[in-house]
Amino acid sequence: MLQLMINDQAITLSQQAADTMLLSFLRERQGLVGSKEGCASGDCGACTVVMVSQDQQQQLSYKQINSCITPLHSLHGKQVITVEYLKQGQELHPVQQAIVDKHGSQCGFCTPGFVMSLYALSRQTTKPEHPEEFLAGNLCRCTGYGPLIEAAKQVAAAPAAKDHIQENESAVQHWMGQCDKLESEHYWQPTSRSELASIRAKHPHAKWIGGGTDLALEVTQQYQRIDEIIDLTALPELTGIERTNNGWRIGAAVSLDKVHAFMAQHYPTTDEIFARLGSITIRHRATLGGSLGNASPIGDIAPLLISLNGKIEVDDGATTELYAPEDYITGYRETRLKPQQWISAIHLPDLSPTLKHQIYKVSKRYEDDIATVVLAVAMECDDQARVSHCVISAGGVAAKSVRLSQLEDCILGEVFNNNKLKQLQALVPQYVKPIDDVRASAAYRVLLVQNLLKRFYLYSQQLPTRLAAYA
Repeated sequence: MLQLMINDQAITLSQQAADTMLLSFLRERQGLVGSKEGCASGDCGACTVVMVSQDQQQQLSYKQINSCITPLHSLHGKQVITVEYLKQGQELHPVQQAIVDKHGSQCGFCTPGFVMSLYALSRQTTKPEHPEEFLAGNLCRCTGYGPLIEAAKQVAAAPAAKDHIQENESAVQHWMGQCDKLESEHYWQPTSRSELASIRAKHPHAKWIGGGTDLALEVTQQYQRIDEIIDLTALPELTGIERTNNGWRIGAAVSLDKVHAFMAQHYPTTDEIFARLGSITIRHRATLGGSLGNASPIGDIAPLLISLNGKIEVDDGATTELYAPEDYITGYRETRLKPQQWISAIHLPDLSPTLKHQIYKVSKRYEDDIATVVLAVAMECDDQARVSHCVISAGGVAAKSVRLSQLEDCILGEVFNNNKLKQLQALVPQYVKPIDDVRASAAYRVLLVQNLLKRFYLYSQQLPTRLAAYA
């Protein structure tokens, strides 16, 4: 049985199709039509609702999600808050009133999504330094965003005040504690490796899912059916971050918002790339394993892992294997993953204190957009300023994310000066062979790689000065 709470109503469902999306259920089965379908891909935010779940400290966590690409079964044991639940009687909720006060609505189609993103903002125990980031997953054709950003600032600055939703929290937590394990003939949430391996053996054609932010598009945009789904988010081995002997193990089903917070602390040079992975709404659902499982040639995660000498852990329930990302991805959306295996974790080594590392992403939109080119560079020099270690990786330049070892060889053992940079740039057209497509021409992508190499060179030359400023 599937158990979830919609606003203040606990619902138990049986015989629900595995590929039913939350938005369809809300609008067609519950009559809650405030959430809209704009893009059916998680880009526009018109479908935004707030998901309430318990964190590791058993406290309720409020996060906005895209209901159009969230499978209904993935919300088992969770509460969903829709825009209809905010208003009580004739009184607007404070976040709704903030939009009214700042004149943040015109045609109104996108407004419910903005309201729910602002509601999620209002429920954060630590208010963000840049509250407008909570609106990064919402698009508006009318307002120019200025009034909505002002509304976000007003919400963030407002003193905490209890509403009817908070007053009902104890009842919600009690209900969550009473929920049984999900039971379904078509959608599974195994809680152990052995159970997962058994389910996979019985259902070899079932699709893996972490957050589903990419898989769901097969349903919402390609109009395909997914009859069986194995959800990886209930396995402890896949949902935690652990210290290892010489680094960290990050579970493949850890949501990207949690990965972002972790990486900002331990691998700070990756902060911008994670901040630009979709939007905060997408990162609440998306996972590392999902990105690597899709093996998109324009994915951001694989070039990052290559540059940090990361490893991908795959499991079959009995044994695990580790692959370098450049070896794990074998071609266009092709990997070494066998039918009975799943991605279980990512391993990252500790950063050397002398490592110079940067990752750059060029896209048409700053946030919530896929890359035209991603370039990552990690470099270390010896006492004579000669390059002793170098990794250069890229996405968007081939059928898969690649390690540009030929460029690395050009500078290993050499001093990375302006002349060496020019030699490196001259080699790029020989080894970077992208395609023309709607995002960019091949020539432009080659030029991007060359210019991003120069950007890293300038960064590496200024690094001692910049570090001294913080001493």
